Amino acid sequence: MPYQSTASLKQLADRIMSAKTIVCTSHEKPDGDAIGSVLGVVRSLRDSHAMHAWMLGSIPPPIEALARDTALTRVRASEDIPDLEPDLILVLDTGAWGQLRPLEQWLRDRSDRVIGIDHHASGDDVAAARFVDASAASCTMLALQLLDCLDRPLTLDVAEPLFAGLATDTGWFRQANADAASFAVAARLLATGVDKDGLHRMIEETARRARLALQARALASIEWVHEGQVAIMRLTRGDFDETDGRRSDVTGMVNAPLVVDGSEMAVLLIEEKEGGVKASFRSKPPATPDGEFLDARNMARSLGGGGHVHAAGARIEGTMDEAAAIVAAALESL
Repeated sequence: MPYQSTASLKQLADRIMSAKTIVCTSHEKPDGDAIGSVLGVVRSLRDSHAMHAWMLGSIPPPIEALARDTALTRVRASEDIPDLEPDLILVLDTGAWGQLRPLEQWLRDRSDRVIGIDHHASGDDVAAARFVDASAASCTMLALQLLDCLDRPLTLDVAEPLFAGLATDTGWFRQANADAASFAVAARLLATGVDKDGLHRMIEETARRARLALQARALASIEWVHEGQVAIMRLTRGDFDETDGRRSDVTGMVNAPLVVDGSEMAVLLIEEKEGGVKASFRSKPPATPDGEFLDARNMARSLGGGGHVHAAGARIEGTMDEAAAIVAAALESL
């Protein structure tokens, strides 16, 4: 079945209104858009519903700081799932089973209660009733539309995480997906009093010193391939051990080589503790509106992953050398 909308936002809003207890969740290792979408919905509805925010896997500390006083239930594995039977489960910012592993069986057992809202172009049958709009720059934009359907007031505590999700998913409004619609939503959110400079500092300027040591190693490892247009960087488990680095320290690091003239894509390969390699892809928009560019999503899809046109990821089985070779070969088929 094609990954597309099977319900309108109004229909999903009606499902929400008829529920009393709702779990909101998103993909593993949530980013600003994932946690921003969950927080926005939970905060908007908590005065009328029993709302529960479940976040899967590890959360980068600057992203987790968005929660402020909103309680988050951390689910790292199936045994962490609370003993709760909600009336409705809202999955935001993903429709892929591969990004919901700790909850997969729990969700499958309650499929009649799962609804979804997503802005990715590909996904699975996680939610039979779902709204998908791949033209939206962030899932928080769609969450705001949902709250409008519910006739909920837009307060500062709701607008802040929604703005954070939009800002981070557009690279603070520098990426190609920062279109007129996203700026219009940003203006509406800012009008509530959102402190954009404070959010930028909290999310983007609170790195540990270990980040610089890790970034130095990543940059030193660069291999330029695809006629010099693509930078492949590597970080091994040894790099993390020797620098006291954490996975949260590498957020956004993949973008660094894109400042180089002539670069079109950057790839960061990270050796996983459990084996295999996590690959992150970032690409530049075309130099001219109708120009050619390297599609990060197609690259990730060819390796079993997914994402957006300019930001995507995949997991590759094998050693670091094998993963680098697989990426280089995949580039030639783009």
